[in-house]
Amino acid sequence: MINTVRYKSNTGIKSNIGLLEYVVLLVLIIYVGNANRLVLFSSFREQPLVFFIPVILSSIFLLKHRIQFNRNFYLLIFFYLIYFFALTIKYKTFYPSFLVHYPLIFFASYVIIKSLKYELFNIYEYLLYLLSIIGLSMWVLQILLGGDTLYVILSQIPNINDFSHVTGNGVNVILYSVQPASTSVLYNYLPPRNCGFAWEPGGYAVYLCLAIYINVFFINPGKSKNRRLLVLLLALLSTQSTTGFIILIIIGVFYYLNTNLKTTFLVLPLIVIGIVMIFSLPFMTDKIMSLAADIQDVDAIVAAGYGREISITPQRFSSFVIAVKDFFLNPVLGTGGISGESWTDKLGVNISAISGIGNLLANFGLVGFLFFSVVTYITSVKFARHYVYRGGLLLLLIVLSISISYYILFMPLIVCFWIFGLFQD
Repeated sequence: MINTVRYKSNTGIKSNIGLLEYVVLLVLIIYVGNANRLVLFSSFREQPLVFFIPVILSSIFLLKHRIQFNRNFYLLIFFYLIYFFALTIKYKTFYPSFLVHYPLIFFASYVIIKSLKYELFNIYEYLLYLLSIIGLSMWVLQILLGGDTLYVILSQIPNINDFSHVTGNGVNVILYSVQPASTSVLYNYLPPRNCGFAWEPGGYAVYLCLAIYINVFFINPGKSKNRRLLVLLLALLSTQSTTGFIILIIIGVFYYLNTNLKTTFLVLPLIVIGIVMIFSLPFMTDKIMSLAADIQDVDAIVAAGYGREISITPQRFSSFVIAVKDFFLNPVLGTGGISGESWTDKLGVNISAISGIGNLLANFGLVGFLFFSVVTYITSVKFARHYVYRGGLLLLLIVLSISISYYILFMPLIVCFWIFGLFQD
């Protein structure tokens, strides 16, 4: 039951956390799910109303919690403005939307962090636990019904296809997404993969991993913690996600490094066997090798994108190779994500690279990459000290693993994770 009055949080600090905070976090979680066009925004200019909802919600927090801005926030905005004007001079183009977009994301993230503090992560983990129950229930129903039965049932909802944004032409009903059976069969996934509330199973797995990380290292021991962890792990297993399982291995290794030395030594063979078994799964080593092989076809992928109205979306490694070329062409400032400045745009090629780390380098150059890396490292160390565990690099490794596959680093809720150490005193 959600407490709507002041209470003592898991961190031992009294918090003014109520239903509003849970609702806002739930909305932000649905936003990062990216499975419905109602929550999609690529820029302030393209969908201002959708973009402003997180800003409006954070502004409500601003008033309720009487948030004041600290020096770090002002310095961040100041240096961002310098970066913006440097881009304007370099490309001789002034983009007002670019001037608004990222400062407002930083604003929303700052207010959320200052309002919820460390309780942000407790709420996130709890909500992912509830969403995992819903997701597992729907996934089991999908399997029991067989084939495309659930998919067909959901597809009968009026205009559902117009609103859904799920890979493989799937459909989304806000709290659950389902892909057609052909998507799983095409890539040899049996049973079908669990997308949860996200646009694809891999994205869902990423958010589950963040919740598992919080559960293991942030939450105090107890029966409810173990129950939630079990549900989160089952949900992760149902995604059959390469990225998700790699992050889980990283979390598992750090967990055992934090156990008693004798215990660590005794279970080391089991850890090694477990890792070998995980990588023997069809969606691990075989898929990684297949994705790596796609790099050899980058030229063919680029050629296929000439003159297309609908963009091609290469796999993660190919996307990295395509995106990082922009970094080598603009190593200091990057392209700023300015339309028409990428090397593919100049060739008339319509390609959407999905590599998070590749797009970060391409769009923001060394300036943005160093800022992101340093701030994430600061946050990573801060978490290790606050929650007293060995592993100052853990969050950094998790975020970098996420960014190899997905470019979700600048969604407000995800920003809260890696920028927390800069904003929370």
